[in-house]
Amino acid sequence: MLLPVLTGVWLSLSGALGTELRRDGYSFRPPDTFRMTRWERYAGSHAGAVSEDVTRTRGLSAALADGEGPDAATFLIAVVDGGFSASPSERDAFSTAVVQHFQRELGVALTPERVDRIGGPVPRVEVLGTLREAGQVRTVLVTGLASEGRHAVVTVSAPAARWDAMAPRVRASLETFRMEAPVTGVISKRLAGALAGTLAGALLVSYAAWRRRRQGEGSASA
Repeated sequence: MLLPVLTGVWLSLSGALGTELRRDGYSFRPPDTFRMTRWERYAGSHAGAVSEDVTRTRGLSAALADGEGPDAATFLIAVVDGGFSASPSERDAFSTAVVQHFQRELGVALTPERVDRIGGPVPRVEVLGTLREAGQVRTVLVTGLASEGRHAVVTVSAPAARWDAMAPRVRASLETFRMEAPVTGVISKRLAGALAGTLAGALLVSYAAWRRRRQGEGSASA
């Protein structure tokens, strides 16, 4: 568990990671060769927004690449409404959701090779697999990062021949990922549910009082 953290620190100090990127309530340091890509091709996309519940609010937040053309690697960050604990019980469910996301929403078959649960400051579940796209075999790493309220899913794709060389920088980048705390003034779902219950109870009491008053007025007029 300590080795990935130490590797991330070393890569960060050695300049293998770029400057910090802040967006949509999260921050991280991407590998130094990755840059933001033109957003037009991804606008409104659900690519990488893996969720067991497809009715959740979710969407692609940022797209980075380390070049152009079929040999480029991509780094996609999606934000999904709802918490994710990266617990052992969620490990298999997330893996299944990843495969279904690629098949049903992206129209490609992802073949999983391994699924790992990683501890640390921000626990995560990693699904590593391969797919064939335009005649090219690509390695894909899909990572669900633990967070309350909402969470991020990071999808990194690269030609299979490039993966071993870039994998340490990708995982070092994931070690820097942080989701900010909910904005002050935005109530949690749990609090919202309690508040809704209180308001509903008050409404019923008010309605009952109104009904009694109306019945009393009716009896008096009779």
